[in-house]
Amino acid sequence: MAASEPTTTSSPGTSMLPAARTRRIIKEDKDIFACGADSLFLISKATEYFVETLVREAYEFSRLDKRKTVQYKDTAKAVQSIEQYDFLGDIIPMTVPLKKSSSEKNQNR
Repeated sequence: MAASEPTTTSSPGTSMLPAARTRRIIKEDKDIFACGADSLFLISKATEYFVETLVREAYEFSRLDKRKTVQYKDTAKAVQSIEQYDFLGDIIPMTVPLKKSSSEKNQNR
């Protein structure tokens, strides 16, 4: 990791995500009746790791465009080009310019 990259570390046994919010999201799944503290912690840490890796990949795309700010299009490019994020394709699609969208809509009429 380069010296210019910020690092976020939490102390062992803690998560950066609020446990109450994670528990509330888990309770929304009707198939899960109970979730212990250990499971809750592991889900939180796995979520942190997932978000961190996705953001790192998106940051690489912003660097390729010679920018330091990650934009939506960088995240969409990461989702479209990296196989492990295929399941996010419908959630984070590539943007379509309005002109192109309008012309396609008119052609379908």
